Amino acid sequence: MKKNKKRIDTYKNDIYFIDLVVANEFVKLEDLKKLYVYSDGIEIDNFVLEGYATTCTITRKSDNKACILVKYNGPSKTKNINKTLDFVNTVSHEATHVAIDTYSFIHQNIYDNSSEPFCYLVGWATECIYKTLKNIK
Repeated sequence: MKKNKKRIDTYKNDIYFIDLVVANEFVKLEDLKKLYVYSDGIEIDNFVLEGYATTCTITRKSDNKACILVKYNGPSKTKNINKTLDFVNTVSHEATHVAIDTYSFIHQNIYDNSSEPFCYLVGWATECIYKTLKNIK
């Protein structure tokens, strides 16, 4: 049985200097508002609660550190959907957003010489998101 425990994990990215923050479905908007603002300084709003998951750039209030937030909002409510495949799709989708947002943050084109660094970043982000959402330490 899955416990309804909120979890917000921060993963340090020492290569690109922008941390990844992953919040599970039990994290409330108020919890995020206490800790973060959007990267433009505007208070976090209901946008992060839309869809199955959202990804956006944020700033940590405590130290003004740039971060990328992945907020998971729960599985699809559709009855005729494979929940496992939908979860895999959502995690990989958001991990790709993380990589794109990271490259935007460092003002770098994704495919300058090789797609390999981008693919490693997507893999790393996928692993981080999965660990938080599946409560793996």
